[in-house]
Amino acid sequence: MAFSISIRLRDGRFDAAVGHRDRGEWPPHPARVFCALVASAVEDADWAALRWLEQAPAPHVLACPVDDTEVTTRSGFVVTNAVKRKSGSTAWPGRTNGERRRVSVIPASDEIGLVWPQTDIDDAVLGRLLRLTRRVPYLGRSTSSVVVTVAAEAPAPRADWVCYRPAPLGTPGSVGLRVPQPGYVDQLRAAHAEGRRAWEVATRTLEYTTSDEEAAQPDAGHSVVAGPFTDLVVFGIDQSVTPIAGADVLTVTQALRAATISRVPDPVPAQVSGHGADGRPHAAFLALPDVGHPYSDGHLLGVGVALPGDLPPDQRRSVLRGLLAGDGLRRLCLPGGRPLAVSYRPDRSRPYGLLPERWNSSGGARAWVTATPVMLDRYPTTQTAEELVAQTLVTAGYPRPEQVDVVTGPATSGAINALRPGSIPKSRSRRPWVHCRIQFPMPVRGPVIAGSLRYLGVGLFIPHQPAGER
Repeated sequence: MAFSISIRLRDGRFDAAVGHRDRGEWPPHPARVFCALVASAVEDADWAALRWLEQAPAPHVLACPVDDTEVTTRSGFVVTNAVKRKSGSTAWPGRTNGERRRVSVIPASDEIGLVWPQTDIDDAVLGRLLRLTRRVPYLGRSTSSVVVTVAAEAPAPRADWVCYRPAPLGTPGSVGLRVPQPGYVDQLRAAHAEGRRAWEVATRTLEYTTSDEEAAQPDAGHSVVAGPFTDLVVFGIDQSVTPIAGADVLTVTQALRAATISRVPDPVPAQVSGHGADGRPHAAFLALPDVGHPYSDGHLLGVGVALPGDLPPDQRRSVLRGLLAGDGLRRLCLPGGRPLAVSYRPDRSRPYGLLPERWNSSGGARAWVTATPVMLDRYPTTQTAEELVAQTLVTAGYPRPEQVDVVTGPATSGAINALRPGSIPKSRSRRPWVHCRIQFPMPVRGPVIAGSLRYLGVGLFIPHQPAGER
């Protein structure tokens, strides 16, 4: 038995963004479809049917391949009617203008299907879901109108579809899709009662891969290469505090290192403390800046601990227990005793900079750009800065890049241009730092960190994507 939800884009366009406002969503996330059904619910029987659906396994998604879509972005200024205390328009003192950006995905096929292949559905639930789907006017933004239906069978196959299905973490070529989870209905209703939006409710994100085996694998000779790190544990910084400037990267990462070591039972593994690691990769302590989109300002969104792939399993468990067990890591102590509140939320769906995928690129990426500058291992005398950057990447455990472009300023919007004076550890001699763009000969899975201070987050890269695909 199977049942399915079919969606037709009336105008052949899907208006929705994921992560941040310039990255088009494709295929549509199951959680987004679920939220559209929730918005149509009225009666107790509707809520009962939705609670049944949230308990169902994650669906397969039938849609055209990502490569068969076109992403467009448009922007404009609209009246927000927000009243500010500061001076504004003298003609319309009660109004303010705000820029709005809209991302649209134009797929080759305007039909989409969600299929639960091994799930039995009874007639009562099916009938109730049918009533809900008929009430759904749009999916994503109100500008992308849809026709939605439900059936107790899988839709007929189409030549222009591929099947996206849940895949193990780290599957090459996979994409992260948000899916509903038990309790999602009640969380959405509570958010609505509090005046919050659906995207503010945390969802579960699963990796999906296409059913086309050839498409799911990189081209021959271009298999994804794993970097030296396998786990990235991300903590968000409490946004109620004054934003932490990107220049304070080292101040924050040194506090993160101290907090991590204090929570790991003795003896602290050498690959965590960095003492006696004998050339093996260390744990890296990262500060995650807001970078890579048009409105980036480089402030720190969160912190992350990246664990090396060759860390013994018992030591890995010890570190993860120290970071996550009980209340978990909740506070960093900055110089002067200033506390910095942090939180671990694995079900976080935004901001994009707090998703491990932002820094890992689980499907691998060839092109990367610096978010924080690379501190070179030595001054460029007999070797150029480009050659030294390439060597630092090899030293850090990555393939030698086939192309390195050193730039005079930040390589992407919001990138950290300089570090806070006095924040560099006294044990480290001052060396040149540079921003750069690199390209590997094959896709590489991150995080990518290079340079003399890489274990404290200096020399952190992000995957580079063409502007229209962000």
